[in-house]
Amino acid sequence: MSDVLFAFDVAAAPETVRRALTTTEGIASFWTADAQVPDQPGESFVLGFPDAPLPFDLLLVNADEDNVTWRAQTFPPQWAGTEIRWNISDADSGSTVSFRHGSFADDADTARFAYVWGQVMVQLKSYAETGVAAPVFARS
Repeated sequence: MSDVLFAFDVAAAPETVRRALTTTEGIASFWTADAQVPDQPGESFVLGFPDAPLPFDLLLVNADEDNVTWRAQTFPPQWAGTEIRWNISDADSGSTVSFRHGSFADDADTARFAYVWGQVMVQLKSYAETGVAAPVFARS
């Protein structure tokens, strides 16, 4: 099984980062403008992307103070059953975010996924630090 991993510092409080990862406004501000995020764990949410035939289908598993976990459901098929985990901790200058998208099949193209996740991480950091929305995937 392959994993995509990132760790980076954010000059913002952990709660600011957590809100970016658990609210429609947050997700729409750094990842995709077409987001419908649930209010509480155990509920599904969908993310639309230009040129994607269907919206991404995720489950909010956990959204506590220092851990946000999503599980991919049925689409995209290469993500089905994978887990996306964000650990958020206090750091001297704000927060440290550790990211893991794991449990991929051995033949998954994780290098391609990592490239896009890298872009998403840059925008998450920027949004949390400035409050300026600039999603990687805007509505067309």
